[in-house]
Amino acid sequence: MQRLGIPLTQKAQSHIAVGERKSGGHDGKISPMNAIDEQKRQLRGELKLRRTGRGLDADMASALCVQMAELCLAKGASKIACYLAYGDEPDTELFIDWAIENEIEVIVPISKPDGNLDWVRFEGETQTGIFGFAEPVGQAASLSNAHLIFVPALAIDSSGQRLGKGKGFYDRALAEIESLAPVVAVVFDDELLESVPAEPHDKPVDAVVTPTNVTFFNDRLN
Repeated sequence: MQRLGIPLTQKAQSHIAVGERKSGGHDGKISPMNAIDEQKRQLRGELKLRRTGRGLDADMASALCVQMAELCLAKGASKIACYLAYGDEPDTELFIDWAIENEIEVIVPISKPDGNLDWVRFEGETQTGIFGFAEPVGQAASLSNAHLIFVPALAIDSSGQRLGKGKGFYDRALAEIESLAPVVAVVFDDELLESVPAEPHDKPVDAVVTPTNVTFFNDRLN
């Protein structure tokens, strides 16, 4: 089994195949939803391991900034939401700097202990958040009138289904913000997959941006 350039280990292939068989007609020992959860867990592990070996690539970060900036210009965006990249996530710092320099209002999320997100207007100041990495400091802000909402992901499939890190912050947020503005996931090129495990409550995104391309899944950005 191969997912658009990401070869899974033999163990992962076997495990996901078993999960898919059980999700179609399980034997009473595991529910279909548990099988999907296990498929997500296994795929997350593969993708996180792949990201760990990437290292910082300044050229890739610059290319991603160009793709995101061009999407903003095409949309005529004067207010956007984005996230502060952490660790081995695709780098959003250059893009956020570009947006602020071009007088685009940038709204950034803060993780809350209850599993939800608050949003503030970002002007460059950060402090350590609940998970130990930098989160924004700023005045409370609303996503109303935002033109684009950029969100992190581990992978996006050909229908726009998003695979997150598993904590559920953005799953809950997407349920609330999907009607406000087009939602655009940010991933590396080889994380645009044929399919990812999904449950009925999982919300697809409207588009995905990578260092080389933007893919649209519906007409909300046309």
